[in-house]
Amino acid sequence: MYDKFIKNLILFLTGFCIYITIETVFRGYSYTLMGVCGGLCVVILDKINDRISWDVDLFWQALCGSLLITTMELVIGEIALHTSLIPVMWDYRTMPLNYDGVICLPFSIAWLFMSIVAIFLADAINYYVFEDTVVPHYLLFGGKFVIVFRKKKCDTDRRL
Repeated sequence: MYDKFIKNLILFLTGFCIYITIETVFRGYSYTLMGVCGGLCVVILDKINDRISWDVDLFWQALCGSLLITTMELVIGEIALHTSLIPVMWDYRTMPLNYDGVICLPFSIAWLFMSIVAIFLADAINYYVFEDTVVPHYLLFGGKFVIVFRKKKCDTDRRL
């Protein structure tokens, strides 16, 4: 139980810090709530990937992530627009194919690529840090292309 808590905390903090950093680099500022969303998305994506097979194409895994992030954007954005509970943190009204200024297709596509990064990061942490998975591998384009993580070297393989 303690190990799962630590693992989820590290995954959460990784997502939190990376999202805040990316948003600050591109926008100049960020919100703590957006970091929380980034952290939650990494943890939830990791849980989804724990449930599905390695044989599911990486595109479909990333699409799940994009839908998750877009849904979080929709919920948080609508709460911000229609209540005074949280500030309005973004406005997509000038973006093409937007809904109510809180979600839009271009950012949903960006979340697809961010989800791939999150999936790789979570699997790398699980494999290299917590050693609780087999060597991560991913199928692309229906299995015509496979990405495989580098295997860890055992302590006995190290030369002293």
